Amino acid sequence: MVHRKPPKVFFAGTDTDVGKTYVASLAARVLFQHGIKLGVYKPVASGCYTEQGQLIAEDAVSLWKSAGKPLSLDEVCPQRFQAPLAPPEAAALENTQVNTKQLADGIEVWEQNSELVIVEGAGGLFSPLADGILNLDLAQQLNASVIVVAANRLGAIHQTLATCEGAAKRGVRPIGIVLCDPSGATDDSINSNSQQIEKYCSVPILGSIPFNGTEQDAKFLQSLPIL
Repeated sequence: MVHRKPPKVFFAGTDTDVGKTYVASLAARVLFQHGIKLGVYKPVASGCYTEQGQLIAEDAVSLWKSAGKPLSLDEVCPQRFQAPLAPPEAAALENTQVNTKQLADGIEVWEQNSELVIVEGAGGLFSPLADGILNLDLAQQLNASVIVVAANRLGAIHQTLATCEGAAKRGVRPIGIVLCDPSGATDDSINSNSQQIEKYCSVPILGSIPFNGTEQDAKFLQSLPIL
């Protein structure tokens, strides 16, 4: 019998520090609580810290815990580097390079053990994961649906439109946009960004996650056709 691969949802940012891990982890918690056998995959991470002689990717830990601690952290994030730089640069400082084959192959264990796989990229959708491979390229290789996460702050309109337009030119149409308030700072644009983006972008806005949002704020993800 041929094993049918589960759907994959790739969470990509418009930039770094936009709340991508926060949104992906909230989604994972909601899906796990509803009984979905969930896989979580962070293909590569930089800016890792050392604990008991092991490099730890904080984003991977958040995803893993949110999904009920499936398999192991090494399988969540098989490639980890210390410097807080783009992964290929961080790897070069350690006299190595990101294993491009493993970026795609690392998801296979999750495809065999999950009903749905959440994939979290590193940085923005057009940030490099390895030499010659952007987040967008890997999402295409994995045949994953893309959700764009943007920080709900001044500048979100341009960043979101540019990301979605750029993706479309490369043959990828994200299935939705999630706005996230990653800092709780006072910003009057929070109340209007969503409406402005909708005027100029055909990609639907799935919702907004407030600062310190809860599972209640992520339940809209259950209505996605991919699920």
